[in-house]
Amino acid sequence: MDSLFLRISLHRMTDLYFPKLKEALQGLSQEHLWQEPYPGGNSIGGIALHVCEHIARNCVRLESKDPKLKPDFEKYFPISEQTADELLMKFGQQLQQWDAVISRYMDGERLLEEEHIHQIYHLVEHTGYHLGQIIDRVQQATGKKFNFVQKGLHEAYLRSKIG
Repeated sequence: MDSLFLRISLHRMTDLYFPKLKEALQGLSQEHLWQEPYPGGNSIGGIALHVCEHIARNCVRLESKDPKLKPDFEKYFPISEQTADELLMKFGQQLQQWDAVISRYMDGERLLEEEHIHQIYHLVEHTGYHLGQIIDRVQQATGKKFNFVQKGLHEAYLRSKIG
């Protein structure tokens, strides 16, 4: 069951969430990417960088380099000058690192403990939540509708990737 949990988590992040993020951010203007939707609200780009940082911190925790995360992470929503393409590249690179870490657990190089399962589940859930925010904010800013299910990005597709 541990292997199944890891495969589901890995494929949900890489084969479901990342393609949705790519579609949402592709062609998005700098203005839409970095504007606050309301005073004090987090920008689309800031949310994407927040998730990147969360993935990076999860890698550190899973590699047992630093089991405790530094405080105030929940407030980390930076403003940057990065383009949508640069954000997608950074996000993709971070997912590659996470894939490598998860693969070490799937290959039995590292022992999966209960705390790791909680950490991974939280990351996947947290990413899904923020992805929903990003998609919603892009739709509000641009009027674009994504129709992910009709494009094949749904649970049946995910199950086919897990095998």
